[in-house]
Amino acid sequence: MADLRQCSREFLTDFIALYESFPSIWSVKSKEYSNREKKGEAYEKLVEINATATRDTVVKKVNPLRSVYRKELGKVNKSIRSGAGEDEMYKPYLWYFDLLHFLND
Repeated sequence: MADLRQCSREFLTDFIALYESFPSIWSVKSKEYSNREKKGEAYEKLVEINATATRDTVVKKVNPLRSVYRKELGKVNKSIRSGAGEDEMYKPYLWYFDLLHFLND
């Protein structure tokens, strides 16, 4: 699986949509979150979308996506708490920021 900077938007969009469909690997509130079999099945489905991927490469792709999203979300929330006006509000530069809103659950 290619480095994040080398992935196409189409691939990352599909990857994120598929990732979202498996709350067992991202939603702590999900009953399936603590089920290792469900997590394994979910990761296998994510691995299937790329011929060269392994579970490790999928995990290594997901972690930076989540990390960068959380950093951007922190900046947005800090901007809101500061009382910034609509014009001064921090606007995320990540094109996939809105695609990852499901992580707020």
